[in-house]
Parts: sequence; structure tokens; C-alpha cells
Amino acid sequence: MKTNRISGFQWALTIFVFFVVTMALSLILRDFQATVGIKRFVFDLTDLAPFIAAVVCIIAFKDKRAQLAGLKFSVDIRVIERILLALILPLVIFMIGMFSFNTFADSFILLQATDLSVSVTTIIVGHLLMAFFAEFGFRSYLQNIVENKVNTFFASIIVGLIYSIWAANTTYGMEYAGYHFLYTFMFSMIIGELIRATKGRTIYIAVVFHAAMTFAQVFLFSEETGDLFSMKVIALSTTLVGIIFIILSLIIRFIVYKTTNRSLDEVEPNNYLDHVNDDDITDSDSEDVTDDTSADKEDNKTTHPNNDDSVSHASQSETSSSISDVELKENTAYKEERRSSVVDDAKDEIDHVNDTANHKTDK
Repeated sequence: MKTNRISGFQWALTIFVFFVVTMALSLILRDFQATVGIKRFVFDLTDLAPFIAAVVCIIAFKDKRAQLAGLKFSVDIRVIERILLALILPLVIFMIGMFSFNTFADSFILLQATDLSVSVTTIIVGHLLMAFFAEFGFRSYLQNIVENKVNTFFASIIVGLIYSIWAANTTYGMEYAGYHFLYTFMFSMIIGELIRATKGRTIYIAVVFHAAMTFAQVFLFSEETGDLFSMKVIALSTTLVGIIFIILSLIIRFIVYKTTNRSLDEVEPNNYLDHVNDDDITDSDSEDVTDDTSADKEDNKTTHPNNDDSVSHASQSETSSSISDVELKENTAYKEERRSSVVDDAKDEIDHVNDTANHKTDK
């Protein structure tokens, strides 16, 4: 089970940005093809678009380790096995295609090396470079990103649809475009199955299959000139081989899982069960945040009554002190009035006594 998952928002935004940048750059680079002077069957500049889009996304988004998890250059026995399969499957596809041509067509087009304006070595190097740039973006980067939220099979479907939209060819009519879409989709599905459970060691396998398919098409068939029958043969042959390969792969994994003591994660890494609890994990995270928020609110509620009590005590103290001051002032005024009245009475008594004494003396 994967633990280095990216957030759902970044997952969706990464796919969207990758798609938009790839499509925009493809339109721009297509206009530069004639300016550069390199023939399209040798090196197509639009294959740089997914590579550049992947680099842009890696720089723009966080979690670099999770983004680069699908780009490992180490080799193990499984990678070697898949590389051999990546060489055998194109051979089977084109054998079926040539048999179909010989059976249903009047002629079979085979381009000779002498008819080409460049050497075969140049074509091989060009197709290896094109395969690397395209597969770096779509398989080593985008497929890895998509697999963060869905299992490998559905990730291959999503990437296959995006790849087919990017590689769509509507120049020769809708029927041709339909078969071309089918071909590129099954092309992508086969690569997705080839790189399954390789632990990020995808680039060698994808490049070998991609280069083998595109290199053979330079010399076999004539679909690049708009021949509908050639496109139909290639599309149906690739679809047939792709369906058989995926079904056989599923059957083999099922048998291994049932007949051995290996766990489902060992037989089928990044399976459906790996993503069942994704929503629950998200919900638990949100619940934790909610609990923390409610706890903070309760703490605030607990603190606020104490503050209210302190405020009320302070107001009561101020009130009592003001009342005491008033009472003290009233008592002081009363005492002063009592003292002044007593003094006045004493003075009156003394004056009365003096008056009486004076009357007696006069007599």
C-alpha cells in the first residue's frame, strides 16, 4: 500500500495543468517543425511537450518525492522480463498486421532504407529520443500521479484517454481519426500493463515498446500518408494483442494469488483495496480538525465564564468600594454636623450663663 500520497486537490490540479501545458506546447511546437527542418518521421517536436509539462509540474507542485516515484533508473529481473515483452509484443502486432495485409489487401507497402533521405541509425536515435520524452511525461510522471488515487488498471485508462486526445489525428477524416484514437488508446493500455508493479522502474520498458512500435511503422504500412486500411489494420491488431495481453496478465495474477501464500499487495500492488479507505482517511482527518476546533471552542467557553466571573467580581468590588466611599463621606458629614451643633449649643449655654451673671451684678 502506498503511503506517499498527494492531496486530492493537488492530484486533480496536477493532471489538469499537465494536460493543458501539453496541449498548448504541442500546438506551438508543431509550427516550429518546418522551421527547424527536421522531418517528422525522424523526430517530431511535439513529443517534447509532455516532457516539458512534467518538468513544469514537478517544479510548480510540492511533494517532489511522490512526483518522482515513477522515475527510477535501476534495473532488476522484472524490468528485464518486461523489456523482453516490450520487444515481443510489437513483433506480434506487426506479424498480425502483415498477415492481414497479405490476406485482405492487393499489395503490401514496405519502405526500403534506400528510399529514405536519412540513415536508419538516425531514425533509430530519433525514435528513441521521441519515446523517451513522451514516456517520461505520460508514463513515468502522469501514470505515477494518477496511481496515487486510483488502481493501476483505471490509471492506465485515464492516461490512455489523455494520451489519445493529445495524439489525435483528424487530418484524414473522422473514420481515420476514430481508428487512430483506438490505436493510441490500446497502445497506452499495453504500456500501462507492461509497467505494472515495477516500483517506478518504468522508463526503460515504456521507451523500448514505444520506439519499437513507431520505428516499425516507418518501414511498414502507410498510415502516415492517410491510408485508411493501413490505419485500420494497425489499430485492430494492436487492440487484439492488447486485450489478450491484459486478460492473460489478469488470469496469471489470479492463479498466483489463489495457489500461493502471497498477499494481494504482493501479487497486485496498487490494487483496488489500496484506495477503498482514501475517503475514510480524508474524513478522519477532517474529523480530527473538527474535534480540535470544537475542543478549542470548549476551552474558550471554559475560559470565558472565568473571565466573566472575574469581571463581575471586579465590578462588584468597584461597586462596594464606591458604596463604602459614599457611606464614609455621609458618616463624616454627619459627624461634622453633630460636632458643630454641640459646639453651638455649648456656646449658647455659656452666653446664657454670662448674661445671667451680668444681670445679677447690675442689681
